[in-house]
Amino acid sequence: MKTKDIILLLLVAVLSGCSSGYRITYNTEPTGASVICNGKNRGYSPVTLNYTPDANNKKTGIMKTVRCTAIWSSGARRDFDDTWNLNEFPDGVKQTLQRPNVEGYSQDANFALQIKNMQYQKRQAEAAESSAYEAQMKNYQQNNNTGKNCYQMMDGSYLCY
Repeated sequence: MKTKDIILLLLVAVLSGCSSGYRITYNTEPTGASVICNGKNRGYSPVTLNYTPDANNKKTGIMKTVRCTAIWSSGARRDFDDTWNLNEFPDGVKQTLQRPNVEGYSQDANFALQIKNMQYQKRQAEAAESSAYEAQMKNYQQNNNTGKNCYQMMDGSYLCY
C-alpha cells in the first residue's frame, strides 16, 4: 500500500470520529422546539448531544446531565429528564417530549413543517453542490488526461495521485 493511501485512510479514520461518549437525543412532538441546555440553545429538536460518563457514573450506572428544556415557537415549554440509567440504555438514549396541552398547537405544528421543509431544501442544495463538484472533477480529469484521482484543494488547485 502506498504511503499516500495510508495517510488518506488515517485521515478518514480520524475525521469520522470514533466517539466513546454517551449519546442523548432530545426530541419533541411536534418536532422543531428549541432545545435549551444550561442556558445555551442547542438547535431545533431532534438534537443529539454527546456526554462523557465519568468513573463514578460507570460504577453506579447513573449519569446526571445539565437540565435541558424544550421551548416551542408558541412559548409552550417542558423539561427533559436529566438523570439517565446507563445500564438500561448502555448505547445512548432518545427522549421524546409531548408538547403540553396549552394554546398555540397549530403555530407549533406549522413551525415543525417549516423546519422540515428547510431541512429538505438544505439536503437538496447539498446534493446539487456535490453533483456539480463531481462533474467539475470529472471534467478536469478528462481535459488534463491525468487518469489519476484528483481532489480540488481549498485554494482552488488540484491534488492528483
